[in-house]
Amino acid sequence: MDLNKLVIGISPTKKLYLDDPYLKESVATVLISKQEKKNIYVILDKSIYHPKGGGQPTDLGFLRGDDFNIDLKKVMEVRGVLVHFGKLNGRLPQTGEEIYCSLDWKRRNLVMKLHTAGHVLDYALKEVYGKVVDTLGALHGPPVAFTEYRGTSPSMEQIEAIQERANKIVRDGRKVRFIYVNRDGLMMAAKDAPNIDRLPKAERYRLVVIEGVNAIPCTGTHVKNTAEIGTIEVRGVERTERGFKLYYAVRDM
Repeated sequence: MDLNKLVIGISPTKKLYLDDPYLKESVATVLISKQEKKNIYVILDKSIYHPKGGGQPTDLGFLRGDDFNIDLKKVMEVRGVLVHFGKLNGRLPQTGEEIYCSLDWKRRNLVMKLHTAGHVLDYALKEVYGKVVDTLGALHGPPVAFTEYRGTSPSMEQIEAIQERANKIVRDGRKVRFIYVNRDGLMMAAKDAPNIDRLPKAERYRLVVIEGVNAIPCTGTHVKNTAEIGTIEVRGVERTERGFKLYYAVRDM
């Protein structure tokens, strides 16, 4: 399926998870549905499902209507439009039809914890290294996540210090919120964020702010308070061509 052709003439999807990452279900309207063998591509006017991108894996869940249901396999973003792909059971939903959407909350909540933990680890690395460490990529699980950083791999002593500093932020119960800023506001609010100078120009940016820790441009889903993370465990370090990957997981306290 050519997704670029599929989204032609479609307005950007309203992304409900940006304003409320705790939203587990919703009702949306079908804009386009295309069947491909036993699978289906669906475009909705609004969505609770985060697509694969920005270091996050795709959300999963199911969509349901009269005489059909869809087991969601992945969500993709094409020019601001979210395309939902899954296995179709029953008839093909029609344009203009309302559809019930339900999120795999257990998976999403784990991703939220891992993503927020990744921002906390960015701060811990800055504290241990004494400078902002640029990120090269990330995958926020599940079950184990990693962030790739530019530079020299940390020693065992540094790893212990990174983990200790990160978990202090968790135990402190710092509030996590998001704000929208323009370019000038971005450079002031997120001056210590990794890779800030490489961000493309835009009219506004979404910043995820951890109280007293950092503010990072991000369109991902996060917990409301660092205490929800549980405990951050650094699972290992892997040297890469450009730097190193720091692997980590979270567990309930």
